[in-house]
Amino acid sequence: MKNIYNYILNLFFPKKCINCQREGSYLCEDCLSLIELNQINYCACIKNPLKNKLVCDNCPKLISAVFTIFNEKQYICQKLFLKSKTIPDLNAYFSYLIITHLKNITNINLDNNFAICFENEDVESIAKNLSKFTKIPIKNNSKNILFITKKYPSDDIFKIIKTLNAKKIYIISLFR
Repeated sequence: MKNIYNYILNLFFPKKCINCQREGSYLCEDCLSLIELNQINYCACIKNPLKNKLVCDNCPKLISAVFTIFNEKQYICQKLFLKSKTIPDLNAYFSYLIITHLKNITNINLDNNFAICFENEDVESIAKNLSKFTKIPIKNNSKNILFITKKYPSDDIFKIIKTLNAKKIYIISLFR
């Protein structure tokens, strides 16, 4: 029944790429390939973060690393984030890109030793989608946390992570 509903819905309201308007998906393969994952990481310092270093002596002690997924100047990523508020299916692309980034840049093994937390409702759907794809639970009492945020740093992040009982907190920041 759901397949018939989706078929009729797609017949009258076909999915179109949010960037080029090509029919078939919300983000076509060509536009998806235009998104560049951030290759440069900075430490968790708020002022003067060090380039290509995950942690330095001045970093907040609660944070193990900050992984910035996109450069905020990427128009497609900004558009994807804004449209994901009205088209929840777009969050699957964020999940895919976050997983790809973590596999290519880090040596973190995402397993049941992790839990996913998020900063606010802006990134809640992304966190839930990431949880669905990775089978990592949301807000469990794990010692290792993937903390999803739109932009690092922010005061809210530090308020929230102080309440978490975790050994390692990895910040997944969409933009920096």
